[in-house]
Amino acid sequence: MFDRFFGDDDSSEDTDPDVEVRTNADAWGTNVNIGTGDPSGVLDDDSWFTTHTFDVDFEERSAESKPRTDPEPDVSPRSPPVGTTNPRGTFAFPASKPFMQALETRGKNGAHERVETVYVLTGQSETTPTELFGLDEPEFYQSATRSSVTTLEGKVARRVAASYPEGRTPNVVARFHTHPGGTTTPSDVDVKSAENVKECYEKAFGTDDFEFFHGIHAYVEQSGVPSVNERHDPSAVSGGVSWRGEQYRHELALFGPRFRDRRDVVIADES
Repeated sequence: MFDRFFGDDDSSEDTDPDVEVRTNADAWGTNVNIGTGDPSGVLDDDSWFTTHTFDVDFEERSAESKPRTDPEPDVSPRSPPVGTTNPRGTFAFPASKPFMQALETRGKNGAHERVETVYVLTGQSETTPTELFGLDEPEFYQSATRSSVTTLEGKVARRVAASYPEGRTPNVVARFHTHPGGTTTPSDVDVKSAENVKECYEKAFGTDDFEFFHGIHAYVEQSGVPSVNERHDPSAVSGGVSWRGEQYRHELALFGPRFRDRRDVVIADES
């Protein structure tokens, strides 16, 4: 089972190069998440927000592909809850408790071992995410520790793209990786791999006609217990957003395609 996580010679035809992302945090060994699903149970009841989690069957799989059980992304031209009046290149962060709880679950590696992981947000507005793809399953990784993650990014991007109806694409893609207990400062490897990561999504969708964000999701233990009113109350910071959850303080930083320029982030209520 661990061979699948660390990428032994299986039948995969994925030939895209691995994309390795490291932080300056102390190494945390090779504890990895081998669970699947969403233990938090936060699978949105919001009409505008959808969470997708991709289960992996570790038993011997037949040659026939199994039917997909996750819902297709909403590609209708509906008005998202926020962000439609913001200029392209701005990331509109929905002030929604279910949205933030879903991000917290993904940031904590599906509530399993705290290691770096990856998730992707998409949406039909150039600024506003409405779909979250939880990608903490071993199938998409070669290794994961608290200080680094090595992904098969081409496989990740193709899995997200395969969830869309044929010929349909999102107008925004935000690819996040996490820094457990770290900072939102990108490492040198983050910057060097940025263009390759973006190209994986362009190849998967067959177009570059979408707004692309790189993101870092950092979280640290917080002192004290915030009140109910203090939790999930997002605040804009320079090039990002911060909020307090039940146990951790979370901060997201948004960058452009080359992982160098910080992007403007706005907080807006649901409509």
